[in-house]
Amino acid sequence: MEPVCGATDGAERPRTGALRFTLALRSILSVPVGMVCAMDKAKALYALGKLLNPALGRVIERGQRGQELEEWGLRPHRPDPGTPMAMDDKDGWAATIPDGLAGTVMYPIMNATDALASVNVVLSAAAKTAPFRHHTPSFLASCRTAFESSAQAIWVLSSDDRDVRRARGAGLALVGVEHARDYHSEAIKAHDNKLYSLPDETYKSSQRRLGFHQEEVDRLTALTHENGRSYKDLVRKAANWLQDNPPIHTTDIDGKHFPTILKQEYRVCSSFTHGHAWPIHLVDGPSEMFAMMADAIMSAVISTECAVALYEAHATDPAVTRTHVYPDRLQPSIDGWRRRFV
Repeated sequence: MEPVCGATDGAERPRTGALRFTLALRSILSVPVGMVCAMDKAKALYALGKLLNPALGRVIERGQRGQELEEWGLRPHRPDPGTPMAMDDKDGWAATIPDGLAGTVMYPIMNATDALASVNVVLSAAAKTAPFRHHTPSFLASCRTAFESSAQAIWVLSSDDRDVRRARGAGLALVGVEHARDYHSEAIKAHDNKLYSLPDETYKSSQRRLGFHQEEVDRLTALTHENGRSYKDLVRKAANWLQDNPPIHTTDIDGKHFPTILKQEYRVCSSFTHGHAWPIHLVDGPSEMFAMMADAIMSAVISTECAVALYEAHATDPAVTRTHVYPDRLQPSIDGWRRRFV
């Protein structure tokens, strides 16, 4: 008889915990025991964990799916000439709001893709060493980042009306420059009140930037703009639009009320962002924890995929022979949504 995991030939061996684990793997995976012995112990344990907790497998699969958007976030392109987004930034509009409409929606999507990439880093690290720590609070907080960031872009780009898209872009830009203005204002006040000391160069730079951002605030306030201050409202509006205009590239939300799903996921993820304990009482063990994570990452991935697809629908001329850096699976949604804005 072949030795099993270091046991000797001969008398019947007691079924130690390690042997029971090996036999469980053998029966579940249907591979020779000798091959199991050659496996890295942590990998074997994690593989067994995924088999015993199917939700963990969904978390891993969806984390990898989200990571596939990272390349787009690192290499987004400006709109091709003649596309709806290029036309949105014509007539001096690219200089009217900071970064133009294209930049205003591009950065939030980049932020969302990075949040998903960081989630996959956490998952990859968790699988390497026992005990396997998935850092659930940070995982779910990153999902919230993906919800909020992608929702901003979807809200702006979902309108068929150019004037509305411009007004929404101006509203988002206004929120950003107000924060920038206030940052420098508070730094200058703290220095003047001797709460802390800024180097002369930094102090002068903050004064210049304060004036610059105040001018931006004044200019944007004078424009027709929509309110982009409530991230919860933007998440709701983005989900409503996706419910009415479902993406073609995925069936994950078919037959489901996505606004309700995203509202609940946003509430759960926000609680971890703010350090509230109530969602802990929704789970009785690892399986339910993994189910919570799987639902959150699914909503985050769908939201971010749709933001990327909407951007490409607005910004890409199909006749341009540029190698795209988004996953091929998004193409049906890009093509379908593009027809809305031509």
